[in-house]
Parts: sequence; C-alpha cells; structure tokens
Amino acid sequence: MPLLILLVLLFSANPAIAAPNCNTKVCVKVYTDPKTGKLIITAKRNGSSSSPKPIPTRTWKPRPYTPKPKPTFTAPPKPRVIVTKKYSPKPVVKLSLSDQLAQLIPMKDIYFQPAIGALVQVPVNFWTTTPATFKTSVVMLGVPITVYLSPTYIWDFGDGSRLTTSSRGGPYPDQSITHIYRNSGTFSCHLQISWSGNWLASGVTSAVSGGAIIQNIYTQVKISPAPSKYLN
Repeated sequence: MPLLILLVLLFSANPAIAAPNCNTKVCVKVYTDPKTGKLIITAKRNGSSSSPKPIPTRTWKPRPYTPKPKPTFTAPPKPRVIVTKKYSPKPVVKLSLSDQLAQLIPMKDIYFQPAIGALVQVPVNFWTTTPATFKTSVVMLGVPITVYLSPTYIWDFGDGSRLTTSSRGGPYPDQSITHIYRNSGTFSCHLQISWSGNWLASGVTSAVSGGAIIQNIYTQVKISPAPSKYLN
C-alpha cells in the first residue's frame, strides 16, 4: 500500500511568540519553530546573556632543570639532557547560560479495514497509530519543564467527505471512524493532525506559542464495485 508522509508546520498570518515565563532565577519559553517544525524549549538565567563568559585558564611555564656541578670528579661530566614537561591543562567545561532542546513530535501511519477488497456501500474502518497525547519533560538550568500536547484529527476521505474528531480510532471491533464510499475507484485519503497544548515550569502553566504543529499523512484507498446478482 503506497504511503506518503509529509510533515509541515502551519502558522497563522501573524503568529505571536509569547513572552518567556521568568521566575527569580530562570526565564523559560516554549514555542514552535516555523522552519524545522520542531518544538523548542529554552531556558535562560535572568540578567545574563546567552553567550557564556570565557573562563580564564592557568598557564604553567616549565623551568629548565640545571644540575649542580660536583666538586670532584675524575671523568669529564656527561652532558645532561634538560627535560621540559609540557603542561596540558584539563579542559574546562563551560556551562552555557542558555540551554535549548528541539523535540520532534512523533508521527505514525494511517490504516483502514478491509485493506483489500473494500466495497462500495460497505463501511470502511479507519485509524492512526499516532500517539493520542504527547508529553516531554526536561530539566534546564535546574528548572523542571514539562510540555503537554494533544492532537485534533481531521480526516479527508478523498471523495469530498471530511471528519474532525479527537479520537484516533482503532482496528475492529473499534469502529469510531468509518466511512461509506458511494462509488468505486481509488481515493487519496488524507489525515491532518493539529497539535497544541501547554507547558508547566516552576508551578506556572502557559500555552505553547508560535502556532499549531501540523502533520499530514496520505494513503490510497481502493474501492471495488459490489457484486450484483439478478433474480428473475
């Protein structure tokens, strides 16, 4: 069954990026990136720039070792090699004042029953394996941040019929998403999933800004004419 998956990010005409939520130490902002289609979580310390200040490192200057001459020695002294040790300072781990996480929303496939032999005037059952909810938790600059997203499913069955629902459906016996095709042929079924939600940090909840995250999934549904029998 041919399947084409396309991921795009849909924004309103003038998407507004909400101001970050700042507690006494850290500013947190959660938004969607229009270029990558990813969820972006940023944390920044108050009163600090995003670029960390350079940390000075210690430099050790080697000193040559010069032996003291012995007062009496019959043989001529052998030349001594002066050994200099090169000091390699340990790398200093610089803690960035601004951390960022880009989390891609998971996307699965869509299915229908019967996959082969679907007939006109007979209900076709549809569902998707895309998660019904999305949750991610991170700790940034010592602040726990949790993002909650929920989807809205918009089905286009390819014959002009559409269905908007909060259910993702399921295989038989679940028949929450069904459609009856009136004509035979091959139809392009399209599922659009719109993700939106909130994030929680330091006891404060705010909506994810930047617009909804839109996922598009396509598949082909072949509908055959029902067999007919003439009776005298």
